[in-house]
Amino acid sequence: MQARYADGRAAVFADVEISLTPDKLFIRHGERTIDWDYADLARSDDNNGYVVLRQKRKPDTGERLMFGNWYDDELKAVAPHLMKPLAQGVEGRLTVGALVTLAWSLAGAFLIGIPYAAGPMARAMPEKYRTQIADISWTQVNNFTAQCDDADEATQILNDVAYRIMERSSVPERDEIWITIADAGFPNAFALPDNSIIVTDELIGMAEQPDELVGVLAHEIAHIEHNHIMKNVIRQIGAGIFFDVVFGGAGAGQAIAIASVNLAGLRYSRGDESDADSRGMDYLDAAGISTAGIATMFDRFEAYAEEEGAGDIPTILSSHPASRQRAIAARARAREGLAPSMTEREWRIVQQACGGADTLDQEETPQAAPR
Repeated sequence: MQARYADGRAAVFADVEISLTPDKLFIRHGERTIDWDYADLARSDDNNGYVVLRQKRKPDTGERLMFGNWYDDELKAVAPHLMKPLAQGVEGRLTVGALVTLAWSLAGAFLIGIPYAAGPMARAMPEKYRTQIADISWTQVNNFTAQCDDADEATQILNDVAYRIMERSSVPERDEIWITIADAGFPNAFALPDNSIIVTDELIGMAEQPDELVGVLAHEIAHIEHNHIMKNVIRQIGAGIFFDVVFGGAGAGQAIAIASVNLAGLRYSRGDESDADSRGMDYLDAAGISTAGIATMFDRFEAYAEEEGAGDIPTILSSHPASRQRAIAARARAREGLAPSMTEREWRIVQQACGGADTLDQEETPQAAPR
């Protein structure tokens, strides 16, 4: 059976062959064979002609398998639980009624202006629409970044540190958030609608200490926890996605969204940035990491903006409020004598990602990571 498979490291599908046995689903991807237990699978489609399967494990790494619904009979024979309407993303009557009610309740806010309705719309956004917008975002990410083949260990280190600080602060999305290191020509970190966080190698190179980079990650995690990303996207794409989501249009809204979603053009409001600063520093405090690191990064961002010009400064580098004020606020909360967020060896491995930094000293003795 022919299918398409994405490994989650990049939003690119490859042609694969699959076999549906009574116990497992097998995926032949080049020289690799991947096996999935049916009990661990869920669907991410909405019965639109294709079956899209993912693993229910946490965090969701974005790994997907897609094939045509002409294989429905074969799938039903081995995994009937994947053929139920709810498993296919088809909303029940209560959900549909709630969306219609939401549409009319938000209509007045829409007439006044989408920005006022962005919060409620973001909270009510069905998962399938969020996934579609995330796919658009990933397509754009792949256009201006490259995958780093040498970053697996560094990526795991960043995700371990991020999970530790999220666990200390009981972040609800901590099992869904995944950090990816990308090769790009500029320093940046930004969150996507699927709760992914992209960190560029240039941003890692800008940081001189691990706490500086971890402070930026904490800021982006706060954007995810407070749903700032979808609110920001909705403000940008406006009417198209509004009518397509709440009225279930024939795709016109999605076409507008595809043409309108522009990662480079997204700017968080002053309130969202201040909110993410404060919440991000709460994470650091709870995890025993000094906020002096993010204060130093704010200084670097301000210097970078002055050198490069503020017109194209993306996401975390945008001045909402000015980086100098943000640095002052972070230093006011800094505590002395705290252990660094990574060991020296872990930090060197992260610095090497995408060909950065010097070769790790093989004789270096690992230190115990603070937990």
